[in-house]
Amino acid sequence: MQHALKEGFERKHIVEAILNGSIIEEYPDEQRALVCGPTTLSEKVTVYLHFVCEYADAVYVEFVTAYIHDELQWESPPFRRHKQKRR
Repeated sequence: MQHALKEGFERKHIVEAILNGSIIEEYPDEQRALVCGPTTLSEKVTVYLHFVCEYADAVYVEFVTAYIHDELQWESPPFRRHKQKRR
């Protein structure tokens, strides 16, 4: 959460993204998942927020980081990575 707050997201943004989001990648070896969901930053601005959460604890979910995706790497809506072209 600390990183997300430093990036300017408030708790309400993360909660909104969680409630409206979907798991888009799973990392079972680390007991983590990448989730993407929409959140409203202002009356006219809604963005997709990506966040990594860790579910190693049986009771609590820890939010590792939250960020707005890089449009060059994700489709819109940003649910899948673009395949990188080989040179």
